[in-house]
Amino acid sequence: MRIVRQPIRQIDEIEYEHFKKYGENSYGISAEELKGIFVEMGTEHLYHAEEHSYGEDYYYDLFVGEQLVGKVLLLKLARVYQLDLMVFDDYKGNGYATEGLRLALEQSDLTEGHTVRAGIPPTSPHQEAMRRVLEKNGFEKRHGLYYLNFKKRYVVNH
Repeated sequence: MRIVRQPIRQIDEIEYEHFKKYGENSYGISAEELKGIFVEMGTEHLYHAEEHSYGEDYYYDLFVGEQLVGKVLLLKLARVYQLDLMVFDDYKGNGYATEGLRLALEQSDLTEGHTVRAGIPPTSPHQEAMRRVLEKNGFEKRHGLYYLNFKKRYVVNH
C-alpha cells in the first residue's frame, strides 16, 4: 500500500458514490448538508476545492497498486486535527484502513505533539471496524470521541 498526498481537497466519482451511500449515517451530516455538497459538485460528480483547501490540512489517497481504495483526511480545527477515513466497499476487510491511517499519521508527522481526534457517529454501520482501526493506531476513547495525543486544556495548579 502507498499513500499520495493531494494538494487540495477533491472528491472523485468513487468517493462520490461512497458518500451518497454512507454520507448521512457515517459522517453525521444532515440530509440538507449532503444535498448542498452534491449541488456544489455538479452533474459531473467531481469536486476540486482549491478555495476550500488549507495548507495545514492533509489529504491522502490510498492506493494498492494503481487502484484507489480509500482516503484519509486530517483537517486542522483550532488545536486539533479531525480525522476522516474511508475505504471503499470493494476493498474493506483487508487492513487498508489501519495501514492507510498509520502511513498518513507518519507522513504528516502528527504522531508526536499534535492531537488528532475522530468521532464515530452512533448511526454508522462501520462503528466496530472503525473502533478497531483507531485503537490499533493508538487512539483512546475519551468523552465519546477517540483521541491520539490527548491534551488536557485545564489543570489545577496547587
